[in-house]
Amino acid sequence: MGTPAERPISLILIIEDDATISDLVAYNLSRAGYRVRKETNGRNGLEAALSDEVDLVLMDLMLPGLDGLAATREIRRQKPDLPVVMLTARDERGDVLEGFDTGADDYVTKPFDMELLLARIQARLRHPAPGARPPGRLEVGGLTLDHDAHALLAGPEHKAVPLKPKEFDLLALFFSNLGRLLEREEIVEAVWHHRYLPGSRTLDVHIRRLREKLQEAGRNVEIETVRGVGYRLTAETPTDPQPKPPTGS
Repeated sequence: MGTPAERPISLILIIEDDATISDLVAYNLSRAGYRVRKETNGRNGLEAALSDEVDLVLMDLMLPGLDGLAATREIRRQKPDLPVVMLTARDERGDVLEGFDTGADDYVTKPFDMELLLARIQARLRHPAPGARPPGRLEVGGLTLDHDAHALLAGPEHKAVPLKPKEFDLLALFFSNLGRLLEREEIVEAVWHHRYLPGSRTLDVHIRRLREKLQEAGRNVEIETVRGVGYRLTAETPTDPQPKPPTGS
């Protein structure tokens, strides 16, 4: 068994134009054992994220050259599996929703708790346990979740419904637990790998987006809300019409 020193050291890219914040985060990341690269504008940060072997990006929103939303959108297009954590002072509901719309995996507002930030970074970098990967395809109610293609396919024609990375992970959890009530805490720990915070809107935003995608798919698959507890995925199983009995001559 390999020792921790033999494992690859994760590289964290900080894209932040405030030197005080950037230096503070970089210092704490280095103390925690990570390699760190810093960029101070959006265009250089985007280039670094796409060209270097980066394991996670900490992205400010208000950046010179190219704003964090545009940079995140391009990272998600070219490197869909690269985790992006937005680190910003913009904490209005609309800003959070817009951040997740671009494909951010998490949204941390300033001022932030350094230990909590480190815990969230560690959760994003955690690899699944051997054998924990779901089967190649999961099928529910006329929908197919294809893990190899990382896509949701609808109907016999296999129409592709686009999903962001966390939407895909969330739907995979529901598909694997069809009909079972999943508590909010359980969902957050399984998909985001950190403890559920009652004031967080992350899960609610993703559930709303998933419902829109399922409606777009046009199948009888729904995410039900159990108020105060969590969510349950339900699906109507298509049934073939019963053949009519032969009539007597």
